[in-house]
Amino acid sequence: MKKKMFFAAPLILAAQLLYGQQQDCKSYYFLQNNAEVEMSIYDGKGELVAKNIEKVLNVNRMANVISSNFSTTLKDTKGKDLSTGKGKFKCTGSEILLDMQMAMPNIPQLQNMKMEAGSDEIFLSYPATLKEGQTLPGNEKEMRGNMNGMEISMTLKVSDRKVVGKEKITTPAGTWECFKISYKLGFTVQMMGTNFPMDLDVNATEWFAPGFGIVKTDTERGGSTLGSMQITAFKK
Repeated sequence: MKKKMFFAAPLILAAQLLYGQQQDCKSYYFLQNNAEVEMSIYDGKGELVAKNIEKVLNVNRMANVISSNFSTTLKDTKGKDLSTGKGKFKCTGSEILLDMQMAMPNIPQLQNMKMEAGSDEIFLSYPATLKEGQTLPGNEKEMRGNMNGMEISMTLKVSDRKVVGKEKITTPAGTWECFKISYKLGFTVQMMGTNFPMDLDVNATEWFAPGFGIVKTDTERGGSTLGSMQITAFKK
């Protein structure tokens, strides 16, 4: 009997941990059916320039993975649609995977580029157990579009991701205990078969709330703020 109890204990513990991870997955806003998130976008002077509306279209469960598809609609300050897109979010219990196109910053040099992500699923990973000083994996994603009528492709690269601390962040949508994550953004644009690295040297910082999602992002270059984005409304 004691041996049976000895072997049963790890199984019970594993089941409890798995259940807890699934519960954590369900609390992320991208995994709540019909959830809608409003992200307000500001320029370097802190002026509101646009809003990005993210809507969860469906939530799917398969084995130990919960995933969702969501739409994004960028609107100007008068509510006029500027562009639309789609993304994907996954939770495996051990990590969160967010569609990399969500890392695309709002900076002046990219405003004339109407880009669409390809069909490849490229994600940024957020481990379930984050801690200060932790290094996170980067990634890169290719997107296609046009600029002033010219067909172009652009590769967005995220590198040097690191958890630099913890902070409490308050926005019009609420207050969260967040991990502060810094990273670098790099861009390569291809036109007429030739690569043109864009020397933007952009540094970004985001505040990630475990069990909820990203609530704020800042971008800067050479010590000057390029823009920021924060969650200003959430409904489900």
